[in-house]
Amino acid sequence: MKRVYKGISLILAMILLMSMSLVACSGSKGQSSDGTGPVTLKVMLFGEKPVDMEKVLTEFNNRTKDTLKTKLNIEWNPSSDHKQKVKLKMAAGESVDVVFDAPWMNMYQNISQGYYLELDKYFNNDAYPGLKKAFSPEFLESNKVNGHLYTVPFTQLFYDIEVIYIRKDLREKYGLKPIQSYDDLEVYLEKVQQNDPSMIPFGNKGERGFFKMFAPEEKYTHVVPTVPGAGAPFNIILSKDGKKVLGATTIGDPDSAFSSFPAPYNDPDYFYKSYDQFVKWNRFIQKDVLSEKDPALLLTAGKLGAMEGTLNSSSSYQDRLTSAIPGAELETFVYDKRVRNMEKGAIGTDYRAWNFIALPVTSENADRTMKFLDWLFASQENHDLFELGIKGEHWQDVGDNKFKTTDKSANYVFPMYELTWNPVMSRINASNDPETTKYLEYAAKDDTYYKLPLAGFTFNTEKVKTQIAKVQPKYTELEPVLKNGLDANWRQRATEANKEMQALGLEDIRKQVIEQAQKFLDNQGQ
Repeated sequence: MKRVYKGISLILAMILLMSMSLVACSGSKGQSSDGTGPVTLKVMLFGEKPVDMEKVLTEFNNRTKDTLKTKLNIEWNPSSDHKQKVKLKMAAGESVDVVFDAPWMNMYQNISQGYYLELDKYFNNDAYPGLKKAFSPEFLESNKVNGHLYTVPFTQLFYDIEVIYIRKDLREKYGLKPIQSYDDLEVYLEKVQQNDPSMIPFGNKGERGFFKMFAPEEKYTHVVPTVPGAGAPFNIILSKDGKKVLGATTIGDPDSAFSSFPAPYNDPDYFYKSYDQFVKWNRFIQKDVLSEKDPALLLTAGKLGAMEGTLNSSSSYQDRLTSAIPGAELETFVYDKRVRNMEKGAIGTDYRAWNFIALPVTSENADRTMKFLDWLFASQENHDLFELGIKGEHWQDVGDNKFKTTDKSANYVFPMYELTWNPVMSRINASNDPETTKYLEYAAKDDTYYKLPLAGFTFNTEKVKTQIAKVQPKYTELEPVLKNGLDANWRQRATEANKEMQALGLEDIRKQVIEQAQKFLDNQGQ
């Protein structure tokens, strides 16, 4: 028996030595110890996986197999699930290399909880020339959090013009003139309801409802309309000279919270009067709207009369609709009057992006991930592959900065804002109609914008992260109900939710919002 045990011991020792040798050669996750071996990056994005995504990844692998030696394993989550999945994986410490995140998801909370790596060293660095070329110091500075970069910012323009997509062919069938107002739009939707009962007149995305419709259109000169990351959407009111924070309000606050503010911010309904319109227009939207994840699928399948969206998607939506219903046409209504008239200084901005990716601290491949991003932005050819697909198949170039679609473009509709949008690299779609092109050119001009108050201010959630973790679910439950107009007695519902959030720490958060905003203003004056 001793000989048997001795033999087993020798075999186990040999296995252990072989295992250690393999680990030394391979490193974790297939990465060699010198960082040059093959690696597969785990990436979390959201939305529909493009039909030809694997074809594009194969082309990428063929181009880089002897250089980057990096492959991508992309997990495509439903948009309604992505935010929660990222949060759960970060809390569990699961190893992921890249995640999409944003202020309208959990980005600031995830940063404050230490889930994301600091990325400063990769930018303005000659070792990463692609990133240095595509991300200017000014652009990066506007997207720092507490003085550091924890994310990679993506935007093509500082504002993607919000519009209503309308079926032009139906409008003409009903004998209506082009839509120039909300009243015109309401008449059109009523016609859809009357004449095409199988269609949904207006399609909402469940979690965001009527997104920015009916919002105040005047310039924000003494108010910050929303503070991201605070669990509930606080509005900061400033003094006339812009040097003092007068207060911060949120949904459901009592009337007394507004009374000391200068007009029009002393009106409790100033930020929320659009909710009455949501209730009125609820008759046009899906009955099961809260479960709706992607109304664009309904629009491009010919099942919607209209939908809120952004102008950048115009040609993509048109291509997909035409494929489904030959002869069907889309047009857009720019509902902000000042933007519709293309006035100078019409759009407020803090010059931040609205979409980002982050590298979780659990990633063991940070350098390789940033080398991939450096490759992505190192040349127009590399960037175009991921943003537009295979040249000659999914798109064709038109000059230096435009492209046009092909009959196979619908097979590769990549969510550019999740990985590739960039002011330097992204092309303009030459397939856009002249009106859309005109608005896109307007959005690219510097004098179209004005700087919002408190531009550069980022709320640090560290001191109230526990309260935010309690308050945010309550607001997340309330928001889609109100923004889809599902409760005619929305004021009472908001008041009750506010009281519940108060018990969960809302006032602690409000105090921090006011203190931090005032400190930011004081530091600016020094």
